[in-house]
Formats: sequence, structure tokens, C-alpha cells
Amino acid sequence: MNQTSHSIPVVVNWHLTEACNFSCRYCYAHWERAESVKDLIREEYQVRALVTELGRFFRSDGAAKKFGFYGADPRLNIAGGEPLLVPSAVYTAIHHARRLGLRASLITNGAFLTEELCKSLAPGLDMLGVSIDSRESDTNNLIGRVDSHGQLLNLDSLSSSFEVLRRCNPALAVKLNTVVNRLNWKDDLSSVVDLIQPEKWKILRALPVVDQSTSVTDVQFQAFVARHSAYRSIAVVEDNQDMQESYIMVDPQGRFFQNSPCSVGYQYSEPILEVGAERAFSQVAFNCSRFASRYSGSAGGTS
Repeated sequence: MNQTSHSIPVVVNWHLTEACNFSCRYCYAHWERAESVKDLIREEYQVRALVTELGRFFRSDGAAKKFGFYGADPRLNIAGGEPLLVPSAVYTAIHHARRLGLRASLITNGAFLTEELCKSLAPGLDMLGVSIDSRESDTNNLIGRVDSHGQLLNLDSLSSSFEVLRRCNPALAVKLNTVVNRLNWKDDLSSVVDLIQPEKWKILRALPVVDQSTSVTDVQFQAFVARHSAYRSIAVVEDNQDMQESYIMVDPQGRFFQNSPCSVGYQYSEPILEVGAERAFSQVAFNCSRFASRYSGSAGGTS
């Protein structure tokens, strides 16, 4: 890919943990695991080492020339599972990234966003995303967005958390993620968007390879998008093909992984800390054009 007139920000999504307090039926955060290998978050020095190696590679001239990554500093996006189940690892990763000159962001289901945690994390974040698929209790129960004690996400409490985050870091961008599936495609999330007031709203289609029973048809997916056309200025819509081989993703054991249209499950690289990021990244498929198209006209990126 040749350098273009607009910058293409690098966003590296590190899924810290598979653990989650919710059990969403279409969750893709399940990886093949080597029993003898511990997740990197078990050792703080490994968290720092991975962030350092990712930063070194994706800020290098070689990566820029090979993949067309130009412009803004790379962003480390912390995800899960639910990353705030391991807040110390999240804090270490985010603040080490900032010390290295990287940007940082976090994706959470919002259940653990206490005021104290918001105050701790906000200064180090460029963006915080929250995943909400429905405002209806029955729908969230059917989806699995409920913990083992039957507790659902409290949206009013979440709204208060975002007030704290924005007060502590006025430059922080808020993003809403919604997975459109068989259980929520008829929902109207206008009240949720108005409550959260995100700078971006990513609308994704449930991947059929995870749970066929949650899939939606083209007509159903487009009906959901059309119902929320009033938010088109902040909406980023991703159909299944848009997600294939277009994310830079790292699993809890420190391997690049990739979803592929040609197989069920994931492709995995060798461990990044064993072979280096450059070699490991070359071992998984990656579609530069599809990746770049997600960021066209968007300086902040959407991942």
C-alpha cells in the first residue's frame, strides 16, 4: 500500500483476558490455548514487554512502508473478555503505553466503571468504548448480558461514570459498540445513544461462525441501521465481510490472531515475545485495504 494524503492510524487490539462477568451468546473472545502457557497478565513484566515490542514494531519505518501505517502514533486498544476484571494489568498496559509515546484506549462492558477507577484511568486514555446491545432487561437476559447474580448493566450509573471520565479528561472520546443479532435487531437504541452521547457508534453484525442462532439476515441488519439513521454522523457500520482479516489483534497469550473467511476459528502466530512482532505479524493474514477503509476520513479511528 502506498502512502496516501491522509494518515492511517495503527490500532492494535490486545485482548487481555478471556474471562468476563457476562456470557454473551455471540462472544468471539474464546481462543485455543496452550495449557502450559500462562496468560501474559499473570506477570507484570510480560505486560510491559509486550507493549514495548508492539510499540517498537508498529512505530518502525519498516511497518509503515509495508502496511501503509502513517501519521498518528499507534494506539493500544485494551479489550477482553472484560479487561476490568484485571484492573491492575489494564493500568500497567495503559500507562506503560503512554510512557512509550503510544496512545491508549479501552473497551469494556461498563459493569466495573467505579468513580475511583474512572479517575485512575481517564488521564491515560484517548478513547473509552462501552458495549451495549439493548436497553431491555429481557433481551439482555436472552443475549447473556447479565452476571451470575442476575445483575444487568445499570445505564444511569454508567452515564454518571462517563461524566466523571469526561470531567477528568475533557479530550477523551467515548464510543458505543452494538452487536446486531436475532434478539435485538428490532430494538430502538436511540435513548441509549442520547444518554451516553458517544463521539462514535460502531454497529456490528453478529458473526455467524460464533453462534448461528444469533445471526440476522441482510434485511434485518439494514433495518436496524435504517432505524437509527438520525445518528449516521457518528455511526460506523460493519458487516461480516468488513471484519474479516481487517483488525490487528493479540490474544491473552501474546499471539497475533486473525479471523478468516476460509476457516472456522482463528489463525494464530507464534508468541510475539518469543519471535518478535515483525515475524509473528507476518504469520497471520491481514488485509491492508480493508483495514485502511475503516479509517478513511476518520483521524481518530474506530476500533
